Amino acid sequence: MNNNTDAYPSFRTANTTLIILFAIYVLSFVDRQILSLMVGPIRETFGISDFQFSILYGSAFAITYAIAGLPLGRLADQFSRKHIIAGSVAFWSVATCMCGLAKSFPSLFISRMMVGVGEGGFAPGAYSLVSDSYRPKHLGFAMAFLKSGVYVGSAASLVLGGVLIEYFTSQEDLRFPLFGSLAPWQATFITVGAPGVLLALVMLLVREPVRRDMVVTADGNTRLPLRKVLGFLWVRKRTYLCLFVGSSMLSMASYGGTAWYPEFFIRTYGVSRTEAGGLYGSLLFICGLSGIFLGPVLARVLAKKHTDFYLRTILYASIVAAVPAVLAPLAGSKTLTLVLLVPALTFGSMYLGIMAASFQPITPNQMRGQMTAFYIFLTNIFGLAVGTSVMAAFTDFLFKDDSMLLYSIATANALFYPLAIGLFAYGLKAYRASMEEAGNWTL
Repeated sequence: MNNNTDAYPSFRTANTTLIILFAIYVLSFVDRQILSLMVGPIRETFGISDFQFSILYGSAFAITYAIAGLPLGRLADQFSRKHIIAGSVAFWSVATCMCGLAKSFPSLFISRMMVGVGEGGFAPGAYSLVSDSYRPKHLGFAMAFLKSGVYVGSAASLVLGGVLIEYFTSQEDLRFPLFGSLAPWQATFITVGAPGVLLALVMLLVREPVRRDMVVTADGNTRLPLRKVLGFLWVRKRTYLCLFVGSSMLSMASYGGTAWYPEFFIRTYGVSRTEAGGLYGSLLFICGLSGIFLGPVLARVLAKKHTDFYLRTILYASIVAAVPAVLAPLAGSKTLTLVLLVPALTFGSMYLGIMAASFQPITPNQMRGQMTAFYIFLTNIFGLAVGTSVMAAFTDFLFKDDSMLLYSIATANALFYPLAIGLFAYGLKAYRASMEEAGNWTL
């Protein structure tokens, strides 16, 4: 096995790469999540239900995002990661602008699918670049910083989206060069999509680090056929499935909340769309960032006594987040809901950076892009495609009343969190074995 332990880039180079990746990650979440503030306008434009909107928000994006990530993850393990990322950013940015030009529900659906295809190429290459840029003792904090883009981007999509929609709505004759007359929600899509083309060009300036932790097969080959990758995963299925399926349960709660909490505040407490975006977006920003950076701190404390410190951190945080996550939508007052959301979002966000770091040391370099893609596949199929639709399905088909959205959110969290906690607890023993094996793999 080739470790290349003397080939880490300087902190300046590593941090520059990380900041560029972070900016791209923020943009990706703005582009994918801004749809949550457009429930009313898009329903009115195309005459669709909550459930149809949830498919547009979730399945249209998540399925193509997850599936496209699998081949793109394998390419990231074999070819230039920065080129794959740059091409992906340019593709999804153009697709986001196309969402703003949609004239029918099917055309918006297809454009949304294309956004998913483009974004599928980011995470596998980004995780791999970060893991090769930082020494193990710094990896958790570097991943936490990268993953904080989830909350910065989600919050920005709500806050910025609310401002943009309000601004464009105030314009009497809304016309864009080349595009002509547009609705406010269409203009918002084009405004947030265009900057991505510039970020794609910036990504090309990144200097790729040397790949390390490479496993060599018995015949001396470092390029692994797919059957070797699948075989490695199958032997360690308890470790990876508990990590990935458990985090998928948390992503169902997270994505579902981000998609429906703004509308919850509007329907339950009668606030404006701008206030709903500002309330939840600001809370998501503050609590999400706090939690994601507290994760590595708690992991470092647990690392003094436990080799399974990454997974144990996620388990403990999920236990603390579960009860307030269920109670928050049922609180009965806007203030109490916001108070309960503080621990729910803070501890509920801790898994993101830790999970991204947790499977890097137990995975050979030539598989990290593919394992990341598999992780993304599961968390997005469950989180975006299922999580957002489950909450909408509860509202449309179980409670059959738009005003019952609060019960849909509470019911979903009462299901997702216990399932996640059980999987993480079950996976502790297998994860300890994988950590002890790290660096001594045989294929």
